[in-house]
Amino acid sequence: MGSRRGFWTETLAFHILESLGFEIVSYRHRVVREGVEVAEVDAIARKGGELYAVEVKSGRVSTTDVRQALANAQLIGAKPLIVARGFADKPAEVYARELGVEVVLLPDYFHFVSTEELERLVESALVEALSRLLNVSVDGLSEEELKAIKVIAVSRDASEASTRLGLDGKGFSQLISSLREKGVVSESGSFEKLRLQARVFLLLRKLLDPL
Repeated sequence: MGSRRGFWTETLAFHILESLGFEIVSYRHRVVREGVEVAEVDAIARKGGELYAVEVKSGRVSTTDVRQALANAQLIGAKPLIVARGFADKPAEVYARELGVEVVLLPDYFHFVSTEELERLVESALVEALSRLLNVSVDGLSEEELKAIKVIAVSRDASEASTRLGLDGKGFSQLISSLREKGVVSESGSFEKLRLQARVFLLLRKLLDPL
């Protein structure tokens, strides 16, 4: 979604999914086959042990949207899930039900008087999220831990970071737990969130070091 309206709808959609118990594992997930990007999924979410391929629509769901959501979900072995403002028509609703495509309707959870009110709510949520993200400690780390943070900051996923650090899955988990105890990582979540926290840490450390 390139438009401003699309950005706010997508941000709101992810907040709604989290309020419904979904964990957002990754955003803008690219599906690559034989070195070629064949699709992009707005987000990957998890709930109750199930993985979902999430598509967010700022408008209403058509039969074409239903087919696309199902195809993308099948590519990554996940369940299809669409977040939108409603169905374009009855055939789209029936089609989604028949194909097992779950649809979360935005109006079922939020009603806004204006776009400005929506923006204020989301901006408030973003400020709160940034405040938590920036509330990290930049002191008391060993050279090995600092090296690990730098590796995490430039790795694509946990597997790559573990390999570059010479750790197995258990060792990597222990490292993250240690960083969390020291206040470097403020909360658990997807690797994308962990990578962002690592980058914020390095940026803050650089900015505060002269002080």
